[in-house]
Amino acid sequence: MTMQRSDSNYQIGEIEALNIADRTAQQYQIFIGSETLPRLLLRNKPADSNHPHTHQLLPNSKYTGRIIVDLHNKHIRIEVSEHGKNANSCQSSIIEHELHPNETNVQTLLERLTAYGKSRNVQLLQLIDLNLLASQGAYDEKKVYETLKDRYDECVAYTRSMIVYDLDALVGVNKSESDSNTGRSTSYTIHNQSIYTYVLARFRDRAMEDIQKDETDNVERWAVAVIREPFLLRQFCLDAQYPRTRQEEKELELERHMAEDLLKCVKCKNFYIENENRMGMFMCKTSLNKIHFIISVNCIHHDGFVFDNETADLTIYTPSEAAKLLRELERKVIKYPNRREEFERQTKNLKWICCDETFTSAHAGGCKRGKHGFSLHGNDSMSRQLTNGRINRLDKATIEQWEDACRANEEYNEKWLTLAKEY
Repeated sequence: MTMQRSDSNYQIGEIEALNIADRTAQQYQIFIGSETLPRLLLRNKPADSNHPHTHQLLPNSKYTGRIIVDLHNKHIRIEVSEHGKNANSCQSSIIEHELHPNETNVQTLLERLTAYGKSRNVQLLQLIDLNLLASQGAYDEKKVYETLKDRYDECVAYTRSMIVYDLDALVGVNKSESDSNTGRSTSYTIHNQSIYTYVLARFRDRAMEDIQKDETDNVERWAVAVIREPFLLRQFCLDAQYPRTRQEEKELELERHMAEDLLKCVKCKNFYIENENRMGMFMCKTSLNKIHFIISVNCIHHDGFVFDNETADLTIYTPSEAAKLLRELERKVIKYPNRREEFERQTKNLKWICCDETFTSAHAGGCKRGKHGFSLHGNDSMSRQLTNGRINRLDKATIEQWEDACRANEEYNEKWLTLAKEY
């Protein structure tokens, strides 16, 4: 240190300055959460150049002052408002930034949020989490409210401020599971409803003025919510009327289709609604006090192929091919009445490999029970019907996919080979 003081050209570097600031902050108990801000900046220093802290807005756009950090999907969403040609028209949207692998909790996010605030000349950054409540001895609801109000009033006293809420820690989610006739169901509820309501109101109270000629004189009060729990994230965005992402819009549209649209099952050819498509189980007690489980299902179908048991090679047909052959034989019965018995006998030669029943129609009954629709190699026929907008009908590709899956069934192929050897 003596050599440094004697060097007239010596300058304190950024790392050394942050170390000095860290020691000073610890000495005077100046913490953000459980860490000092200089220590957080030091920890994340190597990744500074990789963080996209700024975003160039369009001329007709401006920030609204609201940010939601989605720790579950690793994204940070910044709300902006876009003004149209009409002065009264305004539409909200979001700018998304991906989080880095090290940004897994509130503490590791503070460096990024500080950089956001620095780009907007924020004078005060306030973090509301369990560490703050513990340091203030806020163990009852009254003291929690007092702490929240004091910190919010402090932010309001500054021209430009940013308040960050760790919503998972402050609010929390209750998860409960229950068993019913239709299977196990999971429900979620918000734990601290009163604190949730308070934070939601403060999140709506952000202020972004645009009235002063000097931009730095305008009031900017930023509100940031950090959320990890998916249920809490969806509920908070809904209650705060926060803009949805494109992925959320697609998922919402798919959910609407699943709850409203009629689909045609490729297996039984009946109509169903996907949200009501389930295979349940209920208990039945017999007179001997024995409990049996009875499965309640909607879809009754055959899951095998059709073969002709009168041909030497036991010719295999798909249900579509067998139905076409059956229609042709029925046409011949009408056209050639003198050969009626011959053609009717041929219609009884077609058998289902899965249950040995006589094939009468591709739509008639079945020997298997289960849910409507099917999935093969990750391709759900129901989803394809929805995305293609082909409701109430089945496309050829879906039918062929189901029949190919039935034709490839190893159990039924072995059974067919055994029958062929016997013949």
